[in-house]
Amino acid sequence: MLEGKVIRVSLLAFALFMSACSQTQPQVKKEKSAFTEVKEQIEQINLTKLSLNSEKTSTQKENWVPLKVEDEIEWNAKALLGYKYVWGATGPNNYDCSGFTRKVFGDVGIYLPRVSRDQAKIGQLVLFHELKKGDLVFFATKRRYPNRVTHVGIYLGNGNFIHASSGAKKVVICNFNKHCFYKKRFLWGRRVISENQHVAKVVNIPRRVAKSL
Repeated sequence: MLEGKVIRVSLLAFALFMSACSQTQPQVKKEKSAFTEVKEQIEQINLTKLSLNSEKTSTQKENWVPLKVEDEIEWNAKALLGYKYVWGATGPNNYDCSGFTRKVFGDVGIYLPRVSRDQAKIGQLVLFHELKKGDLVFFATKRRYPNRVTHVGIYLGNGNFIHASSGAKKVVICNFNKHCFYKKRFLWGRRVISENQHVAKVVNIPRRVAKSL
């Protein structure tokens, strides 16, 4: 009798265990299905973000405008504001007037001669009223030589030009209307920027042109 009861209890326990397992299995399947659904939703969100970022990048590229050479020259020149003037210096911490212009233009692929009097012979001749941003401006700063190029700067527009000044002992911006010393001693400008190329050819200034300036 006792053995029979033990057997019945064992069979009952086994039946309950199997019933519990059969009820648990569908729940596991449901949880797995829910997990997969959530994962798919996350992947879809990531793909949407990627698509939006790609569209934004494409739009940015369409609206991107390359920097003009004259603007790059202005940027490079202003980056050297306050650098000390030292006669004969070509950088990287000190500059004289032609060393400064040579450095600024060289950084954009325009290679100028070393000294101002040779820089004054290249590119297109420009009169005072024709000056544009990025033009070289030349001066005769020695009273003994009123027609000889002894100084050079870079025109920035609106009457302003930037140069390594021996008087200020550093790179500064001056205005022609506020600094009569330079306006009275202005000789001519030179345009060495071209839309098609950035290499200026060396030319000689006819004496009659130089005198008329």
